Amino acid sequence: MKPHLPKLKGYSHTWQTTLMVMLMVLVSVALSLWFFWRSLYLPELQNHATYLAHQLLMIDKADKDFKNNPELKNWIIDASHINVITDPQQIPSFQEKTLVDYFTQQMATQMETVMQRPVSVNFKFKPVPILYIQDSAHPDVWLQEPVKFYAKYSPTSIYFFLLGIPLATLLTILFLVRQLNRPLKRLQKVAIDYITLGHANNLATNEGSTEIRQVNLAFNRLFHNLTQTQKERNIMLAGISHDLRTPLTRMRLTAEMLPDEFLREGLVYDIEDMDAILEQFISFMKDGSDEAVRLTNLRPIINEIVVQFAPTPFIIDIQDDLPSVPLRPLSIKRLIVNLVNNACRYGQPPIHIEISIDNALQPTEQVVTNESLTPEITSRQKYLTIKVSDEGQGVAEDQLERIMQPFERGETARTTQGSGLGLAIVSRITHLHNGSVIARNQPNGGGLVVVVNIPIIE
Repeated sequence: MKPHLPKLKGYSHTWQTTLMVMLMVLVSVALSLWFFWRSLYLPELQNHATYLAHQLLMIDKADKDFKNNPELKNWIIDASHINVITDPQQIPSFQEKTLVDYFTQQMATQMETVMQRPVSVNFKFKPVPILYIQDSAHPDVWLQEPVKFYAKYSPTSIYFFLLGIPLATLLTILFLVRQLNRPLKRLQKVAIDYITLGHANNLATNEGSTEIRQVNLAFNRLFHNLTQTQKERNIMLAGISHDLRTPLTRMRLTAEMLPDEFLREGLVYDIEDMDAILEQFISFMKDGSDEAVRLTNLRPIINEIVVQFAPTPFIIDIQDDLPSVPLRPLSIKRLIVNLVNNACRYGQPPIHIEISIDNALQPTEQVVTNESLTPEITSRQKYLTIKVSDEGQGVAEDQLERIMQPFERGETARTTQGSGLGLAIVSRITHLHNGSVIARNQPNGGGLVVVVNIPIIE
């Protein structure tokens, strides 16, 4: 069975790091392009446009001044590197893209500034880069200029700079971040194994970077200390149970031999209550984490509990097709026993027990546990729901948030004997199964309803 962990909100460090670095790369590329445009390309473009404007002015002046000397006029035109086209069939169609149109507009603006009249500039990149210029003073004449210089700025190189560099950076970042996160994934798996199974394999301390090896070593020591502490706790609990129950048993035997009946019954009652409180303390300390998870049928457990609390009346509602679910059976039985005992002691019979498989919680129900790692309930997860209620007076609304805490007792419970650990044990066992505890009063002013939702491990 796969371990179940609560769904955590927030963002992955992988994507946080990737997005942050990509943002820096994109900003850097944008600044580089801006600097290239403002400092290099635009001045060069404007200088070339100024040069072309002077060439056009020279050709225009030659046309006006040397009309009667065609040989000299043709010589001047040939001396320039601009071809004069008078045949409309030689003028191609222009379907310039937005980026190219922006460049030609920059050239046209600069030429108009120099020539003091409108100028049209168009650009054909294929098969070779050529500028086509139309002077408004000669609308029937087009000037053609090959610009081999612009061939160096091919679309491929531009697209590579704009897209290739960020894409290559993104892939590199993802690779590096995944490599850095692999040790964290191993740490997560070890932690899950320890939480779910009660034990975990040691992490390797002879591979990886120095920092990772030090973290692994610290984790190994932590798990060792936790395991040792767990063993010592179990030994201590066994010793407390034996060493305290033995004198309590002797005290009870002595009390039962007293001649005074009133005094005898009072002492026996107090000793039994002390024994029950001791059992509650030991049960609270034994959270059941050392118990194996296995498929459990809840029907026999409920039947045993009904017999145990006889002649208390019960109303049992168990889902007809309720399957066996992976649980810690002894811990779950303790959980239900504590809920029933709490209902019997502080509520009124009959005691209602409902067990079913639900897909989600009711949105209006209030989680009253003090645990900081309460899993998030989602509609996509199936949950085993155990609901125990009574027909008593319920609990004051301002006390619902505290009754699951250790040694916290409601106002109705203060007049009865007990340790205040019954519902705290319920909360602890529930969270051992990665579930949540919900408490509310009956909507019609009746008794307390305690709902336990445990995610089903598939």
